[in-house]
Amino acid sequence: MPDSPPASPVAELEVALASSRPDPACEAALRAVRSGVPPLEVLRAAARTLASHYDAASGLPPHGLATLSAAACLQASMDPRDVPVALLQAVALAASERKLSAPQAPPAAVSGEVTHLGRSAILAARAGSAADAEPLFLGIVEEGWERRMAGDVLLRASLEDCGESGHKLLVSVKAWQLARALGFRDARVLIRPAVQYLLRGERNRRLYAATLGVLGKHRVDLDSLSSGGRPLDEDARMRLATLLAASTEEGCIEALLALVQDGYAATSIAEGVGVEAAKRLLAAEGYHIELVHVLLFARAARFALEFSRTSERLYALFEAALRVRSPAPHLPSVAVAEAKDEAAARQRIAEDLRNRRPREAAVCVRNYLSRGYPPRPVVAILAASASVDSSLANQGHNLLLAEACASEYAVTRAPEFLMALAKSVSSSPKDVKASTEWAAVLAA
Repeated sequence: MPDSPPASPVAELEVALASSRPDPACEAALRAVRSGVPPLEVLRAAARTLASHYDAASGLPPHGLATLSAAACLQASMDPRDVPVALLQAVALAASERKLSAPQAPPAAVSGEVTHLGRSAILAARAGSAADAEPLFLGIVEEGWERRMAGDVLLRASLEDCGESGHKLLVSVKAWQLARALGFRDARVLIRPAVQYLLRGERNRRLYAATLGVLGKHRVDLDSLSSGGRPLDEDARMRLATLLAASTEEGCIEALLALVQDGYAATSIAEGVGVEAAKRLLAAEGYHIELVHVLLFARAARFALEFSRTSERLYALFEAALRVRSPAPHLPSVAVAEAKDEAAARQRIAEDLRNRRPREAAVCVRNYLSRGYPPRPVVAILAASASVDSSLANQGHNLLLAEACASEYAVTRAPEFLMALAKSVSSSPKDVKASTEWAAVLAA
């Protein structure tokens, strides 16, 4: 009998990932990249396999899927030669997660008028009826193109239930971004784990209830506040910093509401909330995972605020403020010598990152940006550094943080985002064995 043809590396990746074997999965992904398969297509195969084997009954967040999304979105910020290492880190985490032994049955999807489906999906989610809500949510998703109604409904439901420290909103945003990056092919499969986690994960409506309580007390017309407004000025930034240090949730929401009612744009305020989250991460000692989560939530909330066209999108702003709410940070100062030119400044940042000097790396990033040097090269250096340490050690947070900070900096030009990223990746659990081996193979 003739020998069976050898399996393609992409097929081997799918088998290894489905059986939760990180090393074989990474070896197959590495072979696929070296054989000329575009990284995005390798990522597509990994994402589809992971999503179809997600164990919805576990109630656990699909971290691997979110990290694959971050790797996909981060490609535009990276040097092409560094992209495969980021991809491999995402594959390693995805392969490590517990999965179903066989793929889920194809997703059921209720057909009908999308507005009616959306309302029904929200009501079913509020009632905790996963069996009813899932096919309603997936019925709004359209294969092959972005149906904004589906995103609106998914993000609104995630804002109403911020279980597990806001992971539900983060996972929903990352799943949607992943589907978008992959052209909405297999959209129902890719988004399904986010829907299942939203419906079956730990429920917590506290932030939503706190927001509704204050808005109802003041009889706020969300429609009148949800669009328009002017950018934050210096006075408003100071007010925002003060209200985010409020001692109570109610006081924080009321002060934020006053800022919106004074005519400042919700999107601009959300950018300011993100900057304050970055400051708190920058001021923290060591690798502060909870403050990483806060910044990731602020980023996801701003995405929801800008993505949605409904008045309920304002919930994202108030909930982000409540997640960030904490005493004003004290930013430590470290003296470093100024680099003589742009090339030397970039080299110094790379050395500080490589040698694990968090404060020095953050200050060097600030100095680089303050001198007006082009930001893209330093963003690429930081993204590459975020791909060095094992995703199994940091649970993919380095890649998630790199994507969030690069995206926020592109919008705000606030140096705190890149400074916080430099400080955090320099402080992350050190494990460079796999990335060093991958880089050597890729360079051969």
